[in-house]
Amino acid sequence: MHISKVSLVNYRNFSNTKLVFSKGINTIIGENGSGKTNCFRAIRLLLDNSMRRSAMRLEERDFFRGLGDWRGHWIIISLEFDEVTQDEAIQALFLHGVGNIETETVDRATYNLIFRPTLLVRTELSQLALGDAVGLESILNSLTIDDYETIITGKSSANFNDPAVYKALVGDFDSIQFPSELNAPEIGGRVPPILSMTNEVSFTFVQALRDVVSEFHNNRTNPLFTLLKSKSGEINQAEFNPIVDQVNTLNTAIETLSDVENVRGDIRDTINDAVGDSYSPNSLSIKSDLPNEAEQLFQSLKLYVAESEDGHEGAIHEMSLGGANLIYLTLKLLEFKYQRKNMSIANFFAH
Repeated sequence: MHISKVSLVNYRNFSNTKLVFSKGINTIIGENGSGKTNCFRAIRLLLDNSMRRSAMRLEERDFFRGLGDWRGHWIIISLEFDEVTQDEAIQALFLHGVGNIETETVDRATYNLIFRPTLLVRTELSQLALGDAVGLESILNSLTIDDYETIITGKSSANFNDPAVYKALVGDFDSIQFPSELNAPEIGGRVPPILSMTNEVSFTFVQALRDVVSEFHNNRTNPLFTLLKSKSGEINQAEFNPIVDQVNTLNTAIETLSDVENVRGDIRDTINDAVGDSYSPNSLSIKSDLPNEAEQLFQSLKLYVAESEDGHEGAIHEMSLGGANLIYLTLKLLEFKYQRKNMSIANFFAH
């Protein structure tokens, strides 16, 4: 399965854009500010499990600036897939997940993010008389971004890049004519969250290689931690148990240090002096909280690399920009390799 088409309507610097891809490696070329990053972000919203789900709740700044007034308009991000795998989970996503009870399978399918006014607003627009400019202005002036909803649909049949189709689904703001069909079947059926595409595919995204050092300081984006986390569930417990015992012993040793005990006693005495025994806590301890779980321990691991012949291994922030980029890209390629072992439906690598 591969992405064969990306359609972007009213998204950021894209008014109405269609990108057609072929199977294998595809390259997007454009000048700075032409929208390459925005295009990748649109794809990630639908496929990248590492993005916060709150990102799918779009904002005013996500609307195409050329609209002038964004209120009432829709943002549409649509992905088309070709050579869809016959895997049961992916077929369920594109067939049963959208209310299709047919028994045949599909080899081409769509997956869409639609950001639109809520049902209440769409109902008000549909009830406007043809050409009622005053009524339209009254509705739009009262709209805020909170009056919008995000829906994910599959199996759509609409050509979202056709302006006539957009007017038929969303409305004609010039002639002031809005559709009476509030949930047109052409946009596809809603996909239940349990069948989210992000849970079924492998998607690895590599940021622009400008300042990758900052990526290593955030556990959510740290490629080393991502690799270690993927291995934490495979650790041989017999090998890991001695480490757990050592961590527990170290925690106890820290707690029983005389200075720690003295501070604990001083805290109790001060509380007693301030409020008396009646209001003092029954017990008070100072305990070490070093983690003894693999995933948490892995967060403390850092990568050190020697770039020169003197053998000195430095942290990522000590490396040259080119060296840091090389390490970062290597880790992301390895992340993709690890994910391909776990995800059989489809594998996407974007940079």
